[in-house]
Amino acid sequence: MNSPLKIPFLSLATLLLAAWATSAIAADGAFEERLTIDGPIVLDVSTGSGRIEISPGPGNEAFIRGEINVNKGGLFRGRRGDKDEIVQAVLDNPPIELDDGLLRIGRFDDRSLEKRVSISYVITIPAGTETVASSGSGSISVVDIAAPVEVSAGSGSIRLENIGGAVEASTGSGSIRADGVAGAFDASTGSGKITMSQTAPGDVKVSTGSGGSELTNVVGAVRANAGSGRITVEGRMEGDWKIDSGSGGVRITLPEDAAFDLDAESSSGGIDIDHPLTVQGRISKRHITGNVRGGGPLLKIDTGSGGVRVN
Repeated sequence: MNSPLKIPFLSLATLLLAAWATSAIAADGAFEERLTIDGPIVLDVSTGSGRIEISPGPGNEAFIRGEINVNKGGLFRGRRGDKDEIVQAVLDNPPIELDDGLLRIGRFDDRSLEKRVSISYVITIPAGTETVASSGSGSISVVDIAAPVEVSAGSGSIRLENIGGAVEASTGSGSIRADGVAGAFDASTGSGKITMSQTAPGDVKVSTGSGGSELTNVVGAVRANAGSGRITVEGRMEGDWKIDSGSGGVRITLPEDAAFDLDAESSSGGIDIDHPLTVQGRISKRHITGNVRGGGPLLKIDTGSGGVRVN
């Protein structure tokens, strides 16, 4: 009789280390640095082409790991330079600087070196660190940071989770997902979906060229635009909500006792309101104005093609 197959248990930490080991093999080189942080700082990290992952670390320590990939083409210090020489130049002087409350990562004094390498970063910092991160082409992830966060990518997805402050996020092409934003949220993408949930009040502004938006637990004013895509918003109106979609349906979910003014228009699609509406002016199939429970903040909806539902 054959013995049963035994599969060893692998912890999450082990799996992460294995993933990093595999990634390091694929990279042309790598560096690591640990810094002791005295007092509050701002993190400013950027890369031309590479991913960025940021999460909290123990105590007052910052840890930076950079994986180097040498780009093809271009000159290094007036000549082509070989891969080993370029990697060594980064290892000799990693782009990390801590000065006067600013931890700056990814800025090179040598512009020819900056053009020849792409560096992906994994960074741990004190949880209360205000964070600014940008990538020309690559994904960005920020998790469990109890401070404002500003991220941008020329092309790549953005993932944010449990952010204890206001968020600004933008990408030219890629999705934006933010779960657990404690404050205001301002996000835009040229092509991709935006998904956001709030854990503390703050105004919300989102814009997509092509892609939908899904906003939940919103407490604040809302401004949502989509060139093409469905927009859904759920929450409590603590200010005006203005929703505009060139092509795509709109669905709004409010508390049962919500009081608000309504101005809803759809050039092609029905309008359904599951609240007691007092209509103002003429009744139209495509355009409805009125108030619910005496009125309040303005809910203004405009869609070129798609239905409207408010429940």
